[in-house]
Amino acid sequence: MNKKMAVVVGTRPELIKMGVLIKEMKKRNSHHLYVHSGQHYDYHMDGMVADIFGLPKPDYNLGVGSGSHAATTAKIMVQLEEIIIREKIDTIVVHGDTNTTLGACLAAAKLSIPVAHVEAGLRSFDKTMPEEINRILVDNMSTYLFAPTEESVKNLNTEGINSGIYLVGQSIVDAIEHVKHHNKINVLDIYGLDSKKYFFITVHRQENTDNPIRLHSIFSSILDLATHPESKLVLSMHPRTKKILAQQNLFQRLVDNPNIIILDPPPNFYHTIHLQYHAKLVITDSGGLQEESCIIGTPCVTLRENTERPETLECGANTLAGYQKEKILEAVKASILKKADWTHPYGKTGISKRILDIILN
Repeated sequence: MNKKMAVVVGTRPELIKMGVLIKEMKKRNSHHLYVHSGQHYDYHMDGMVADIFGLPKPDYNLGVGSGSHAATTAKIMVQLEEIIIREKIDTIVVHGDTNTTLGACLAAAKLSIPVAHVEAGLRSFDKTMPEEINRILVDNMSTYLFAPTEESVKNLNTEGINSGIYLVGQSIVDAIEHVKHHNKINVLDIYGLDSKKYFFITVHRQENTDNPIRLHSIFSSILDLATHPESKLVLSMHPRTKKILAQQNLFQRLVDNPNIIILDPPPNFYHTIHLQYHAKLVITDSGGLQEESCIIGTPCVTLRENTERPETLECGANTLAGYQKEKILEAVKASILKKADWTHPYGKTGISKRILDIILN
């Protein structure tokens, strides 16, 4: 009997990294399922991504919405357990480190269903991050561990995980390659930008947005950078970040600054990739953007004190700046002088097909 697998995603970054895999899975056999948890449920957060990759509607949308970590994870577990039993699914495929990933993995593991974890082995070594807890738990419950780099394989081995590991590369490579051929919108014209004369900025992680000291320090740095007219600041604004900035009386100061362009809601993935490609510098707390900018060839300053993507530091594409204003400004000053002469460690295109070949064969 042929395997019946289900790919479960729930957020925009997951959908971006799994878009090519979902499309290829459906192309091979439509009886495999595409399940969306609805953890991100706004068109601008993930609907545009589905359009770009030409994805079908999910076979199931759980509609869990936002909520506490426990509530979201529990809702996904309950609903996915019912789907696994009803549809006789025998393999669950998850990605990364979200509550959707953990909830789907727990539901499968309790039913003794094999789990395939795409992007296994990433570690920040900071257990105060909810994502780090999710990564560790999911890796320890997975049958197939698809590691993006040699570093992630080493992390798994260090934790005593030695079987079922496949070094395949990072699926974002497939997504970026797909986007290159999507369409020819001139993103620079849309936003009135000149190539290499702006910084592309995102801030959304809980440890930065929920800590007033960090938040004020980071956005004080951004306002300082905006006083230098030679580079515009393109700020891709996550809805949750916008809400918190408004509560802290910071959002209007950004809006009033003529050197800051706020993209709200976030641009689609095509825009994001091309905005990074043409940027002088990427400034972010996003793990995904650390990888994307590294692959694309744009220097990155990361607004965190640790990263689960140390390969980006080792190859010279990325600099950890933390949240203190002085360090951020120093990192920006050094990074804009970098030459993009590194080789990224994330593999060649065709990663999604290799993952499916391993699971199905």
